[in-house]
Amino acid sequence: MKILLIQPARHRKKNIEEFMTNRMKEENKRSFMHSNNRKLINRFVLSVLFILALVNSASAQVGILDFFSDFTSADVTFNSTQDLRGKAVFELFYAGSPVESQEVPFDIKAGELLTKVIIWEKKPQQDYYIAKVSLYDDSKLLAGTSYQVSYGTVSLPSFHVVDFSPTNSGVQLLLRPFNPSVTDIKIELLDNNDIVYTNTEDDVTLTANKEMKISWPFLLTDSKKYTVRAKIYTHRLYASPLTNTYVAYFTANQDVEILPDDVQVDEYGASVTLRGKSQVPFDGFIVVRTVNRETNETKVFRQQVEEILVSEKEDTAGVVWKGLASGTYDVEIRAANKEDVTLDKYETVLRIPEVPAVEATTPAQSTPGFAALLSIIALLSASRRLKGG
Repeated sequence: MKILLIQPARHRKKNIEEFMTNRMKEENKRSFMHSNNRKLINRFVLSVLFILALVNSASAQVGILDFFSDFTSADVTFNSTQDLRGKAVFELFYAGSPVESQEVPFDIKAGELLTKVIIWEKKPQQDYYIAKVSLYDDSKLLAGTSYQVSYGTVSLPSFHVVDFSPTNSGVQLLLRPFNPSVTDIKIELLDNNDIVYTNTEDDVTLTANKEMKISWPFLLTDSKKYTVRAKIYTHRLYASPLTNTYVAYFTANQDVEILPDDVQVDEYGASVTLRGKSQVPFDGFIVVRTVNRETNETKVFRQQVEEILVSEKEDTAGVVWKGLASGTYDVEIRAANKEDVTLDKYETVLRIPEVPAVEATTPAQSTPGFAALLSIIALLSASRRLKGG
């Protein structure tokens, strides 16, 4: 027999309150632990992102390998450990005050060397300046350096630049020494701020006039303006080389010449030889214009040049007269491009004689074999005309 003990109502109420209190404590404890776990996860994620940012920042290193400036130009050579787009800011200072500033954008690939060149626009007024270059990624400074620039007798070389003439086909440099010296001569072709071609001649002894000629080994773009820079290093016994730069400009255009000794004009037509004088390809025509001195009748003959001509390349083209009667003619020969711009011209005079009429003779009066001779002459004349046509 079991005896059931029934608790008073106040004890049951107390037990329920204790049960609810303990349950709330457990819920709060679980909520607190969940909150702490979430905070720990957030902190971990932030730490990883911070570490990745540090790694990326460490890998984006830019190093300036060389910086030079005089009062003519400045250049900087640098590399980067990753692909990078930014700008190089060139500045010239006198006594701490800015004199000139130029910005040049750059796009460099990881591991490559890149050189940017600028030409100073302002002329020096003082003897000493400070040139500075700074490399930026947007507004963030990545690297910078400076170079002291001297003007006047301190930076004068021991030679005089007599001639520095770039053309469509190449460049010519002529130096005249004041005193004997040894130099390294570097010729650079610039496209905006980039060096697209370099030719260097080392250990050049200057005891007499020195001429240096270079032909461009590549094609140029028609109507494009190019800058050519000569960078000359003069060796010094107890000091680093004295460096001076010189700049000249040219605009690339098509250019050919008519070779006068190879022009042939007769009663059958005209033959012309053209020679290229530019690294801008010439794809054009010869245009021959004849004017009859008596009647002033004008005829124009046009012939495509088969070859595309560049420097020192030659081709011959010819025209055959059509409907050109006997008489005296002024002949004008033009080398013209597809826009009909005349690149060279040659003029001469042509006389086409009248063909004498052959008198008919009786068989008794004719000389034996004379008719056959006339037939041969007519055949040779016709053959020559066909060859010319």
